[in-house]
Amino acid sequence: MAVAIAIFVPTEIWADNDERWEKLSKWQTVKESIIPVLIIRDSVVDQNHVNIVEDVINSKKVKKNGRPLYSGWNEGIKEASKAFDVKIPTLEIRHTLDRSESIVIYLMGKGNKERFDGYTNLYYNGDKEIEKAIISIYNADELNKKQIESIVRHELGHALGLSHTTAKEDLMRPTIDMNHSLISLLDLVALAHMY
Repeated sequence: MAVAIAIFVPTEIWADNDERWEKLSKWQTVKESIIPVLIIRDSVVDQNHVNIVEDVINSKKVKKNGRPLYSGWNEGIKEASKAFDVKIPTLEIRHTLDRSESIVIYLMGKGNKERFDGYTNLYYNGDKEIEKAIISIYNADELNKKQIESIVRHELGHALGLSHTTAKEDLMRPTIDMNHSLISLLDLVALAHMY
């Protein structure tokens, strides 16, 4: 119970502040409150990189230095859902997709013209709810473990409906800071407010 209070009190104000978030978008209702995730890679990208992406989704590691910071999205989502009594969809890794509402993560062996490390395309239904997301991670074959973790965590934040925040020490800043690359309470409270 103390954890729920710690999550609720300090961050509700941050997530409600319009200056903190450009835009928040929730997912359409998904079957069993699960969003399927398919991870694909170019042949030059090592299978180990896929394992790193899977860990960003399913890691149960929580770093505590005064406040919890989550390594894996599902662990953070479960805690926020419980603390706020909401149902935020969790992510489930699949090897094939059997429905269109999904997140596809593409680990590419080449860059892009804009020189982004990653980019997320969101597709919306008529109610302006997310129905599909495609994440591209560029030059994935040249990235180290920490870079892949940070970039994928950030892009999954977009895929879940978070935009950029003005909070300086947050994963969802426009420019990724490797020192602040874990999932924070700010991110989770924003998700909880959408659901």
